[in-house]
Amino acid sequence: MNRLGNRAVTPRFWKRIGAFVRSGMLAFLLCVVGLSRVSAQVTPPDSTGLPADSAQLLLDSLRADSLGLDSLAVVAVPDSVSADTIFYNLPDFSDGIPEGWESGVWDWDLSEIHASTASTLPELIGEVPGLIVLLGGDYGSPASVTAFGAGGGGYRVFRDGFEVYALKGGVVDLARIGLAGIRRVRVERGLAEVRIEMWSHEYLEGRPYSLVEAGTGDLATNMFRGTYADPTAIGGSVALGLERLDTRGPGGDESGGRTASWVRYQLHRGDDAGLAMELRRVGTDSDLDIFPSSQTRTDWTIRGRARLAEGVVGEAYTGKSSHLVRDERDVYEREGGSRTQRGVRLGLERSGAWARGEYRSFGGDDVLTSRLDAQGGFHRAGVGGFAADLSKASWAGESTAANRIRAWTEPIGGVLSLFASRESGTFGFRTLPLLDVEPAVDSTAVPAEGETAEPFDPGRLFGVTDRTGTRYGATVSLLGASVSAARLGVQADSFAPIGLAPNMNGLFLEGATRKGWEAWASLPTPMTGLRLQGSLQQWEEPGAYVPEQIYRGSFDFHRVYKGGNLEWWWTLGVRGHDPMMLPILGEEDAEGFVPLESVPFYQNWYARMQLRIVTVQIFIAWDNFSRRTELQHYPGRVLPITRTMYGIRWTMFN
Repeated sequence: MNRLGNRAVTPRFWKRIGAFVRSGMLAFLLCVVGLSRVSAQVTPPDSTGLPADSAQLLLDSLRADSLGLDSLAVVAVPDSVSADTIFYNLPDFSDGIPEGWESGVWDWDLSEIHASTASTLPELIGEVPGLIVLLGGDYGSPASVTAFGAGGGGYRVFRDGFEVYALKGGVVDLARIGLAGIRRVRVERGLAEVRIEMWSHEYLEGRPYSLVEAGTGDLATNMFRGTYADPTAIGGSVALGLERLDTRGPGGDESGGRTASWVRYQLHRGDDAGLAMELRRVGTDSDLDIFPSSQTRTDWTIRGRARLAEGVVGEAYTGKSSHLVRDERDVYEREGGSRTQRGVRLGLERSGAWARGEYRSFGGDDVLTSRLDAQGGFHRAGVGGFAADLSKASWAGESTAANRIRAWTEPIGGVLSLFASRESGTFGFRTLPLLDVEPAVDSTAVPAEGETAEPFDPGRLFGVTDRTGTRYGATVSLLGASVSAARLGVQADSFAPIGLAPNMNGLFLEGATRKGWEAWASLPTPMTGLRLQGSLQQWEEPGAYVPEQIYRGSFDFHRVYKGGNLEWWWTLGVRGHDPMMLPILGEEDAEGFVPLESVPFYQNWYARMQLRIVTVQIFIAWDNFSRRTELQHYPGRVLPITRTMYGIRWTMFN
């Protein structure tokens, strides 16, 4: 029997809910397909500058061309009208919470992703204050993040509303999430759980779009990323993406790499409804024995989305995620498999108020069976806002539930802003990889002679932790400068390992209460376009995944010249933290005590410079130019002493 809150819910109840959702999704998708074929009701956007009747005649002509008919027999189109003005996108859901230090939200659009020169998702979001990237090594090795000491179940990843669920370990391996075709990334940094959302390419005009990124650097590192998108192809729109990143690694003997591909096809009924079919695949390779030699993650989705009324958007989708390991060693014999995901989403926005509800059902190994998420709030410019999140999930008969409340004000009198947040709940996570065949017996127990092994308990595949966090503070803004401070408190009943190599078999530690504070500042300088920015997070005592001090600091320059045709960025910065303890068994001390393993003080001085000339960008990036030799996130997994990367990014149309 499952339990949600204090109310008992039978498996039959969940089966009925699942059947209802599947029926609803099927009906919704059929409606969208049907609507997409009612061409007589489709009108192009107002940007054509044509009356509605003329715009419809233009669209009919374009359809005739695609069918090989004589378009002149259908309509004579004025010479002054270009088909480049016709393009559609699926309706989008409201974000609700604005970006900012006070709200705990960081957001990158496509231009900001490019300006960061990030080659991977961890490199991009690693600049968020208080967030620590955990790398198992160089490119091709597992990657994750932690904040406020959270391990397993510490973050969730979403792409266009589809949850990129962890198929191995307690969190999603960020090394197997590509940036090809991604136009936007958003991080909501919570004290109990971090939420990472990603959005795929969106059309901004009717011309085909191409983006080529290529770079090379030290340690035989090479990078390529390409995106092509055509808004009027094959009766709908088509987008493709490919990326490759490989290196020889530290010392030239730790070769690794990652390859990703993406393809999407969409049918549109104007901007009010559409059907999207998408496939993403990311594979990683490594020559190190502690990692699988090759593993691939594949996600495909089919979604139907429609604007049901003004400010109301609905969606239904189905998809599958697969985990494939190509390694002949016995330890990986059973690893691999796939699981399905089906969901419905509904979003509302009206006069500053917003709400969003999401239900997801999972199938495959019966560990995570369902999730229910709801968010809502209100925001008004010049005043401030508040938001509340609720979530529930069912894990092999055990339920988890969590909530979060946030509130913030706009600068009072243009000077003082106040903010506060509180979150608490239980969070589930995998403890073993997805398996092709579920074990029939308890693989951890060795039966005595004459005895039989106990049946396998699905509960051994997952764990649950209870976490609570509070944050409150104020920001002072004056003369172009902003300075902020916040008090922090985090409590957990246990500390779970990340669950990715080389921390797969880490320790579950007894919980603790930790207190600390954090500060952030953005200060102008006498030089136009140059700012000094930095953050510091300080804890009264360290713990697993919680260094005593975490800091960021940088000089950031950005100017635009020549009427927008010339743009220049550069950054000189440092990020680091004190020695960090990890939930890994260390060596016994003189008294026979086995302490936590620890990694030394981390400090990375880096620099970035980028120049854009019209649509061509030239970039160069230096990491660890102070040449510290002991940079590592896990014991013994030393990162490259230094790396220089340089390359070009070129945006083209037609």
